[in-house]
Amino acid sequence: MRIVCFYIGSPVINNPKLDILLDALHGIVNELERAQKLHPDWPKDLIHQVAIQAEESGEALQAALNHVYHTGSIDEVEKELIQAGAMVIRCLINLKK
Repeated sequence: MRIVCFYIGSPVINNPKLDILLDALHGIVNELERAQKLHPDWPKDLIHQVAIQAEESGEALQAALNHVYHTGSIDEVEKELIQAGAMVIRCLINLKK
């Protein structure tokens, strides 16, 4: 999957915010592709789709709590946020309008 992004309102060249955004999107897209291969069967109903996304968000929250109040790593927070983001995208891709 290839991402082309135009960050409106900011110069594209030498923009550290754009680099951070593209790195985050790259991680999310890679995780989405990994998850689709690992779990090709996605629930048909919206409730179960969003429940999966909510579970991933809960894991991100737990990682953040562990980082702030215990000895959890920021890398674990990033990993869980990427997984949560991938599930948001998967829900959106499968959203029936």
